[in-house]
Parts: sequence; structure tokens; C-alpha cells
Amino acid sequence: MSLKTLKDYDIMGWRGEFYFKVDGSKTFKARWPNKGTIKLQRNQEFTSKADMSLWSQFKTVRVGKPAVEKIKVILREMDHMKKDETIAEQEFEINLPSKTEYVILQDDKENTKAKLRIQATRTRY
Repeated sequence: MSLKTLKDYDIMGWRGEFYFKVDGSKTFKARWPNKGTIKLQRNQEFTSKADMSLWSQFKTVRVGKPAVEKIKVILREMDHMKKDETIAEQEFEINLPSKTEYVILQDDKENTKAKLRIQATRTRY
């Protein structure tokens, strides 16, 4: 995952405090980072470590039956003076299992972009 912004979202123009929310089926929800935010100034980029993930889930699928998992990824900016602002949100349909694909989550004006990797592999247990 990588995140880059070309805009100042803070009132004072210091830096933007970003975080991701991921909503899956009824009970599966996640926030990344768990505590705190990703702080970025204008024209700054954040690149995650290779082992970092926004969402992780194990699902049992019968052989020969199609399985699709729908998740919604939301990029938000935290502001202490007012309510947190939703910068971008998109719903993804992931066919299980599938090849690794890269998607771009961005706002309407293309000021802030997040490049995400979607990976749905098959495991045996």
C-alpha cells in the first residue's frame, strides 16, 4: 500500500491525518492504523512495509462453488475541530481465489491517491 496527497487538509495547513476503514460482511470491520493516523504534508508519500495489511480474513469455500467477498475501503482524514472527512471510498468485489491485483483508491479531484494490493490466495488446513 502507498498513500500520496497533493493537498493540505488541515485548517492551519500543517499536515493531514489519514486513516483507513474497511467494512466487510456484517461483523467484519477494520481500521488501519488501529490507533493514531498517517501524517502527511502536501506532496508527501507514505509507503508501507511489505507485510502490512488493511484487511485479513479466512473463509471456507467448497470446491467448485464460486465465492465472492465484498469489502468497502474508506480513506478518511481526521480533523480535531470538526467531524472526520471521508476523502475517498470504493467497494471491491473479490473472487476467491484470485490473482494479485493492484487498484487505485482516489478522491474525485485526484488530490489524494492510495495504491492498494488485493490478494486472495488459497490455503489448506
